[in-house]
Amino acid sequence: MSGKHVHSGDPSRPQQATEAPEAAGAPEAPEAAGAPEAPGAPGAPGAPEALRDEVAHLQEAMKSQRDIGMAIGLLSARFECSTEQAWRTMLRISQDSNTKVRTVARVLVSTHDGSADAQAHALLETFVGQLPPSGWPSGPRTGNDPAP
Repeated sequence: MSGKHVHSGDPSRPQQATEAPEAAGAPEAPEAAGAPEAPGAPGAPGAPEALRDEVAHLQEAMKSQRDIGMAIGLLSARFECSTEQAWRTMLRISQDSNTKVRTVARVLVSTHDGSADAQAHALLETFVGQLPPSGWPSGPRTGNDPAP
């Protein structure tokens, strides 16, 4: 016997820790009592929309993770630093510019691959002062870049 007792409705009989709640007279679980199902659960009202929203959110999260990983690699290669130092640089840029890390990553990646729009170039200008002195190129490497 473990010695653990939980007070039940009957004071003359202590409940053993191994007894199921139903045996001690506990109420049924909400799902069994006819409580509404969680949104997005099969058969719940609005399930297709909730599932579409969740899929879109997960796809966006995957893209953000991919961009962050690519940006860490680019920073690490460009400034010959560890991936930990590259991550800390991105965090510092994010905090100092009040910009989400995923946005910092997307700007760095898009300017590197040449797909950056005017807004990304404008954001890059706010980041440049926080990067190491050699800066960040405004487009793909040409071989004539001053940094390694």
